[in-house]
Amino acid sequence: MSTTIDLDEHGYSRSYLADQHAGQLARLRTLERAFDPLSQAVFNQLALPDKPAILDLGAGAGSLAAWLSRRYPGANVTATDIDTRFLADIPGIEVLAHNAATDDFPPASFDVVHARALLCHLTEREALLTRAITWLRPGGWLVIEDVSLEPSLRTANPLFRKVAQAGITLLERSIGSDMLWATQLPCRLRDRGLANVRHRTLEGRIGDNSPADTFWASTTAQAGPALLKLGLLEQDDLDGMATLRADPAFIESALTFVSAWGQVL
Repeated sequence: MSTTIDLDEHGYSRSYLADQHAGQLARLRTLERAFDPLSQAVFNQLALPDKPAILDLGAGAGSLAAWLSRRYPGANVTATDIDTRFLADIPGIEVLAHNAATDDFPPASFDVVHARALLCHLTEREALLTRAITWLRPGGWLVIEDVSLEPSLRTANPLFRKVAQAGITLLERSIGSDMLWATQLPCRLRDRGLANVRHRTLEGRIGDNSPADTFWASTTAQAGPALLKLGLLEQDDLDGMATLRADPAFIESALTFVSAWGQVL
């Protein structure tokens, strides 16, 4: 896999988070270990038909799509991504190359539309949220899950705050991400007329060797070259942050996993 990322190009598929990066699959696996328990808990609360049609937008490395195919035997699980290289050979799912920002589905196609760690990285996020509702059948559920980095900006530790802000700035400049967007997810679903809106959040800490800690460290390491190239951080900052994270006395809230879901009546 290529590890060359052109920072003059804009968008997720050309960024340091793109699937062609040599470390991307391993990074996605850390995200799955951190986020899958929350996603599964949400689906276990939904009342679905016996053989639901489920759309997993931006399915990444496919762990949740694979779980959905086991959780709902006979379901039609469609897993999409703009790059489907990590979705091959997963039994029980249909894989579709699909650009969520521009490509549509027919109205009333699904009983569930799910997207995780996707919309925060799309500048078309608000329009996609509205379009995704039209893909649902009456009684269907829209389930949106995303990451907010708001907790990292509240830290009293100056180095951690500097590294966190640099990461947020890099995502904004190179992709167009909004890493605070997820904090208002329940309101966004209610504003679009969905019923029975609920939400759950899971705090992710660093310095505690948790799945969230591993995800944060993996993402920060992958971002390192871009952070240095753009002058957002110096090598001393990255080295200092690695030392700080390894300090047993350092445990900080770094991010929040937010899940919100609502129903079309």
